[in-house]
Amino acid sequence: MNFCMQQAEPDVLLPQSIRLWCDPIPRSGYENMAADELLSRRPEAWLRVYGWAKPAVSFGYFDSTPVAASIFPGEGIEYIRRWTGGGIVDHRKGYTYTVTLPAREGVMYPPSDRLYKWIHGALAEALAASGVACTLLVEDAPDGGRACWASPVASDIVDAAGHKLAGAGQRRYRGAVLHQGLIQECEPADGWPGLLAAALAPTVEVVQGDEPYPGFAEEVQELCRTKYCTEAWNDESHGRRKPAKS
Repeated sequence: MNFCMQQAEPDVLLPQSIRLWCDPIPRSGYENMAADELLSRRPEAWLRVYGWAKPAVSFGYFDSTPVAASIFPGEGIEYIRRWTGGGIVDHRKGYTYTVTLPAREGVMYPPSDRLYKWIHGALAEALAASGVACTLLVEDAPDGGRACWASPVASDIVDAAGHKLAGAGQRRYRGAVLHQGLIQECEPADGWPGLLAAALAPTVEVVQGDEPYPGFAEEVQELCRTKYCTEAWNDESHGRRKPAKS
């Protein structure tokens, strides 16, 4: 994959192409987490837009289910630990998307704050073209607690009154970047995923079907079995609790 330079952010290396997949299958929380991680391992850049099989609340890598449930209580909610950072997010409304940038030999991506600003700048462009008036927040808003939408940070997308419209969490792993984002409190036009993909890369390849590549479904289930659905992942200490001494 070749990379080019974005004019507005001269230190940000952009992929020349990105694969857009509007996942047609609403998946469980941990299936969605596994799907995103699997795409981050691929040699291509991806934009995945997806839904949820049941009501879900996700929380960042170092948060816990009890904290998430105390902020967003409810019957039948899946509480899901993400591999990325960020606050606690209610997925019962809004639009969820993921951007992945592949690990490439000799390519070092800029710091996370610059990548966050670049991706959200592209998203703000797509939302504006979809009829949503918005801008990037210049600096962190006052801390409103662990609920993500209560504490907008620099480069989050907000409306004219400062209300948060989009936020995200990121993770870097072995040179790759995983960016999991959410749009809420607005209704962009149906074509916003294509507009976002076009703002991220000059060439967009639209991927159709239930799987982005052969064997994907089996890999999702295996990663759920070995990681996301394990006791260690879902333990409130995230597997960091030391065994009690006998």
